[in-house]
Parts: sequence; structure tokens; C-alpha cells
Amino acid sequence: MPSVSDTATKIGGWIIFAGFAAIIFWKGVWPSLQNARGDFANYYTAARLVAENKPLATAYRDFVWFQKQIDRYGITHQLGGFIPHPPPTALVMLPLTPFEPLLAKRLWIGFNLALVIATIVLLARLTALHWLPVAVIFLSTGLGLINNFLFGQMFLLLLATIAAGIYAQQRGYPVLAGILLGLMTPVKYVGGFFLLYYIWKKEWRLVFAAIATWGAMIGIIFLLQGAEIFRIFISEVLPRHLQGEIQDPFAIQFQSWNSLLRRMFVLSPSLNPEPPMDSGFLFILSKNLIFGFWLAAFMWIFHRTTFSNQSHQKLFEIGLIPLAVLLVSPGSATYHFLFLSLTVACFVKILLDLQQPRRAVALSALFLMINLPHYMQLKKFATGWLTPVGYMRLWLLVVFLGASVYFFHRAANWRWQLKMSWQYLLVMLIMVGITMALDFRRAAAKEQDEAQWVPLHEKEFDRHLGLLVKTPDIGRNRIVFSYGELLDEDYAIFSMTRDGQVEGQWTPETSQKFYEPDLTVNDQNVLMESIQNGRPGIWLSRGRGQAPEFLLEGENPSWHSDEIGFAFLRGGQIGLAGVKNHRLIGPWWLAMNEACYDLAFSPVDNQLVFCAKRAEERDFILALTTAVPGNTDKKILLRSAEPMERPAWSPEASTIVFSWNRNGNRDLWAIDLHTRQLQRLTRDPAIDTAPVWDEVNRRILFVSDRGRGLECGTIFWIPVPNTVKTIKQNRPTYDLNLP
Repeated sequence: MPSVSDTATKIGGWIIFAGFAAIIFWKGVWPSLQNARGDFANYYTAARLVAENKPLATAYRDFVWFQKQIDRYGITHQLGGFIPHPPPTALVMLPLTPFEPLLAKRLWIGFNLALVIATIVLLARLTALHWLPVAVIFLSTGLGLINNFLFGQMFLLLLATIAAGIYAQQRGYPVLAGILLGLMTPVKYVGGFFLLYYIWKKEWRLVFAAIATWGAMIGIIFLLQGAEIFRIFISEVLPRHLQGEIQDPFAIQFQSWNSLLRRMFVLSPSLNPEPPMDSGFLFILSKNLIFGFWLAAFMWIFHRTTFSNQSHQKLFEIGLIPLAVLLVSPGSATYHFLFLSLTVACFVKILLDLQQPRRAVALSALFLMINLPHYMQLKKFATGWLTPVGYMRLWLLVVFLGASVYFFHRAANWRWQLKMSWQYLLVMLIMVGITMALDFRRAAAKEQDEAQWVPLHEKEFDRHLGLLVKTPDIGRNRIVFSYGELLDEDYAIFSMTRDGQVEGQWTPETSQKFYEPDLTVNDQNVLMESIQNGRPGIWLSRGRGQAPEFLLEGENPSWHSDEIGFAFLRGGQIGLAGVKNHRLIGPWWLAMNEACYDLAFSPVDNQLVFCAKRAEERDFILALTTAVPGNTDKKILLRSAEPMERPAWSPEASTIVFSWNRNGNRDLWAIDLHTRQLQRLTRDPAIDTAPVWDEVNRRILFVSDRGRGLECGTIFWIPVPNTVKTIKQNRPTYDLNLP
């Protein structure tokens, strides 16, 4: 007959379980069923592009292009991007692509509810705990589980497949275990650490099955998308992802050692203007020492742990993996801590078997504290030398490890042996030496240029995780640009004066997103692009605050110097049109054979510069043509196996500056139209693009994500080099003379 204390404990467990479940349903599940927003939109859009045989590789090189696809599928109030997800991520939601976004997300959320039940059952089975305490532990992930539902994330699927793989291995099904563990490893890297563990355990059938599954996932996306997407991801995206350069690499929200040390020692005029100490040396040194210390510590723990109970040994080793991953991660979000529930369940089981229920409760309570959003409340105090105060989740994770070591130090039979310790110290020193050498070599190889940040002095640009400033254009006295606001979840057109005074939002407040602004020289009219009913269209705003009016279907508009005609693209073809007496005239078409993109009108005549991809030659071109309907002639300025983008004219039309992807890095280049001489203008391992010539200040404005997260760019400028010729010409300004 159960005792009174057992009954009270069970009732208390049910109350806690019901309370947690209600909160998660109220804050996470129910709101997520009302829209198709969140990270789900990114995964769904990527899957739809693959299903429609669209080039997903473009998503790694053009953040706005991917946003336009989200708009095209009818997902509103959502800013998204596919960076930094590996290519196989697009396969996960392929089964949902026949459904409209809202229904697809509801199906996904329903599937995730089933995964919650499955995960609790699996954790209970592999730890031999009753399901109720396991459920309480799992639901105490709280904000992480809420955000997994709210954002439509896939970490529940990842945790469920890992737990199922571990359980299958326990039950003697190594091939099935390998398939389950390998299923999501190409999508999220966590599974790879479990694979390393089973390599250490010499579970070769499991390992080979996991590798085969991993290879099958990669092979499928390779067949559907080709090799280019992998080349771009490996050379351009993955290195910066591993450095924590996603969104805002200084953000407290993504708590990690990289983020903390950046805030302490790395000066960034726009993101971290007042670090306690500006020292690149200390950043590299401390980052690598911390990584080396954790690597050596976990290697020592894994190697020296010898529980007398083999079941406890396996549970401890499995539980230690998520803890180790979270402590060395370059950036952790709330939903990543779902994996720590595996650690807690394993450790609680061992402690209960050792007749240490208070320690089990203490570890569970510490887990609950880790998942509370306390770090957001402490953020305002995290300035100067008090910066570490804002990283409470990271410190609590360290406390969790310390408490675990203390709780298990007897049962694990750890013995400190000086000889063995020196071996791990040597490993640490070698790893630190290698990684530091690579970091210092990278820093030494970084070429310097004269680029300067353009401050945007308005609170609108201070409440974000990084900036999404795109495609500036310049008139006589004003600059316009497209800005993605992460809290309002929209792209709008903003303007500022040439001396940097932000005037505010140009387009009225609306859920409609606007891109690619092109401003007339008189600073009054802006052509812009927007997606409506799944189709890109050209819109015209006749003044700041004026509601844009639809003109015609198309994208990438560019004004002619007569401020009447303009060029645009539709399906890779160049079109011409005009606005006269508030009436649209045209369109007419040029007859280029290539798939054209990124065009710009000359400021002095009827020439157009454009980029194009040639399918037969498998290369890219930068070319000139004359804006005459039916024209098929072009003058190729430059051919390259790597893409060129965003060409812009010098004021005298003697030079074109453009962004060119060379060796996995995008910099600004200039080409002299008379001599065809090329000159590299920027030198930074970042994305420099969308240049525009500021004649008055003799400088070139451009967008760059240098020192920031991937594609989270803002405006910089460089002086026009003296070596770039700007030949004064007395050519007359032409009217476009449309039919």
C-alpha cells in the first residue's frame, strides 16, 4: 500500500505536469496554430523551392531573394532566411509542400505534439523511469519548448530521433539505431556528437548505418539541387556559422562564450561600440583557451568514468553529450536546451538509484532555472566589466556541470592521476595551439580597406538582432534604402540625408513589404518592388509618406535620367516602360538571350549595364546594351565562373563598380569602360554588395555584413580611390524616347 508521502508526491507531480502543460499549450501551441510564421516559414519555403526545382543555392547568397519567396507563398508578417541551415534541411518538410502554409504549419504542430508524447515515452524507456517525472522534467524546458512550437522549429524531431536511436541501440537493433541517429545529423549537427560516441564505443554496425543514412540525405539533395549548393554552403556559410556569426554575433540572446568574449574584447562601431577592452589578442586567446579547457575536461571525464553499475555508466555518458555540446556551442537558442532534458533524465535516474532524491530534485530545479528568461532581465546591467552578468544561462550551465561532477564524483570512481592529467593537459595545449595559430593566421591574412560605417541615428535601428539594410540608392540630397525590421516583421523603405540624418520611414505603415528602391535625381519619386498575390510588381511612390501605386509586374526597377522612363526585369528579360502624366506607358522588351538580373541605367545616356547567367557556357557576364525595344546587341565587359551582382555607374559613366564573388568572398570591384582595367575596392572576409556612387562626397556607399551576422548588413562607405578614373565628359543627357 503506497505511503502518504508517495501519494502526495504523485499528486504534486500531476499538478506540476498539468501546470506546465497548460502554460506550454497556452503560450506555445495555440498561438502557433494561428499563423505560418516563425522558423517554420524558412523550412517550408526551402522545401517548396526544392519541390518546384528552384535554385535553393541562391538563398545562401541573397537574403532578400529568399524573403521574396516567403512573400510569394503568401506567408505574411514574417522575416526569414535560409542561412545558416545545411542544404538537407530543405528535405524535412517536403511532405508538407502540397499544402498551403497555414495548413502545413498546423499539421507540423500536430506532428510535434505527437513527438512530445513519443519523446517522453522514449526517455522513460531508456532511463527506466516512470513517465510522470520524465514528463515533468521534459516540460520544464519551458521557454525552449514554447519557442519550439511558436517558431515551428524542428528540435523536437531531432531529439525524438536521437532518443529513439539510443533506445534502439539499447534494445539490440544497431542498424535501426544508426538510421535514426543519422536521419537528422545532416540537418542539425548534434547527432554527429552521438556518432562520435558510438565510434569510441566501436559500435560499427550502428556507425556505418548512420553514415549511410547521412549519405543518403546528402545524396537526395545533391540529385535535386546539384553540387553548387554544397560548395557555397561549405566555403561561404559554414565557416562563419562555426564562428557564431549569425544575426548579431554580440547578441546576449544567443548565449555562448563567443558572444560573451566578443562583447568583452571586440570593438564594433555599430554593434559593440564600448567594449571594456578592445583587444583582438585577448579575444582569440580566451576563446581558444576556453574551448581547449572544455575539450580536455570532457575527454578526461569520459575516459576516467567507471561506474560499478554498467547501466549507470551508459546513462552518464549519454547524458554528458548534450551538456558538452551546449557548453562549446558558438551560439545557443532557447530551444537548443530541449536536449538538456536527455541529460537531466539520465542523471536523475542514476541519482534515484543511488538513493539520493534530494540531489535529483536539486539538479531538476537547476535545469528549470536554466530555462527561465532571466538573462533578458539582466541584459540592461550587462555593460562594461559587468557584461558577464547578462550571461546567466551560460553560468548556470557551468554550475549544472559542477553540481553533476560533485554529485557523481564517488559513484563515478574518479581518481586524479598526475600522469594521466598531463596527457589531457598536453591534448588541450596542442588543440589550443592549433586553433590559435589558425585564428591568428586568419587575422593576419585579413586585408585592410578604408571602409567606414554609416551611423543610422534613430531608435528604429537600435531594437534588433543585427540589421537588415539592403540596396541603397541616392538622389541629389537624399539616400533611400530597404530595411528589414525584425520586430515589426516587414521590409520598408527608409530615407536619410547625405550627411546621415535619418528621416524615417518613406513608405506608410503597412504589412506589405517593399524592396529595391530606386530614387529619381530630384529626390521625389521612388520606384520599388513588392510581392502581391504571389507575383513581383513595380510600384511608384510620388513622395515620402505617399502610398505607393502599382505600375506593372516586374522586379529590379531602374530610373532613366529623364525621370520618366525606367527599365525593369520580368522572368530574366529586360523591359522598358515609363510614367507620363500619371499614366503608365509601355512596356516594351529588349531581346537578350541570357537570364538577366541586376540592371542599372546610365546617368548620361540610354545605356544599360546588367548581369546575366549563361546556361550554355555555365558562366556569368557583366554587359552593356542600349535601351531600344527589340535590341539584341550587347557588349560583354567581363566573363566569370563566379557571379557578379549589383552594378552601379560612376556619375560620368566612365566606370562601373559592382560586387564580385571571388574565392567564396564578395568584394567591390571597379571596371574602367575605356581600358577594361579591373580594380578591387574592398578587402574584407564579408559580403560587400549593392554599391552606389555618392558624387558630392566623392565616396561609394555599399552594404556589408562585416563584423556582423551573415547577410545582416548595414551601410558602409569607402572613398573613391584616386586610381579610379572619373573622366569628365560633356555628353548630353538623353531622353529615353519610348515609342
